[in-house]
Amino acid sequence: MTEVELSSGAGTLPRTDGLSVVLIDDDHEFRSAIGNYLAMNGIEVWSSSGPEGLHDAAPDWSRTVIVLDLQLGGLDGIDVMRSLRAATDAPIILVTGHRISEMDRVIGLELGADDYLVKPFGPRELLARIRVQARRYQEFCSVRDGQGTRAEPEDLKSAGGRRIYAFSGWELDRRLRILKDPSGHVVKLTKGDFALLLAFLDAPGRPLSREYLLNATRVHEDVFDRSVDVQILRLRRRFDKGGGAGGRSGREIIRTDRGSGYVFTLSVDVESGDGS
Repeated sequence: MTEVELSSGAGTLPRTDGLSVVLIDDDHEFRSAIGNYLAMNGIEVWSSSGPEGLHDAAPDWSRTVIVLDLQLGGLDGIDVMRSLRAATDAPIILVTGHRISEMDRVIGLELGADDYLVKPFGPRELLARIRVQARRYQEFCSVRDGQGTRAEPEDLKSAGGRRIYAFSGWELDRRLRILKDPSGHVVKLTKGDFALLLAFLDAPGRPLSREYLLNATRVHEDVFDRSVDVQILRLRRRFDKGGGAGGRSGREIIRTDRGSGYVFTLSVDVESGDGS
């Protein structure tokens, strides 16, 4: 049975709004160092060399960020990633080594990872990324559950009001960064998903090159080129999960234009949301 360790940070900084981190890594020294650092900064850490027992141990998945190493000894990190994503939509940060192939990172992102870090890295950077993911997820949950709205992003404060993109029953609120499917359900978008969809909605029917989309969706300085293909695949799957559009699948909504890039095939209406 895999042992689950708890670092509660007693006697250090105050708890950070009940935030917990689930840390899965088979390196005991790494778990101990990272767990202690996060605990000193007010975060409760549940750590283990494998996923067994963590689902019952973690107190509140809605306040949890998962940090997962793709190299887990005898376990396949991709399989662990897949099972975690099936069980929860909590943010997942992948931790990888230089020896991990680019394809493994691509697959991890495709399966729904929200961020990744390559070892070695400093604990302060991990802490910053954990807080960013926790904030985004809590805002998403508040909107999804009807308990509030997202704060207006800095880059849209001067955009002249709220803009709603409507396309075949789907709606994207640009200011609030909320996507709703034709049934009215909120669809979770990562920062990259949102930027990619926005690039398409601003240029419907026009071929957009992979280079253009890469620049439009860049989240990290070291983002590799194939990440555009991963984000396209993930966005197509979001459309499929939401029922498509007028009988069109995600692949038909975002069409591959060989030699040019990708084309968003739906008509888009832009509405003003002022006063709503």
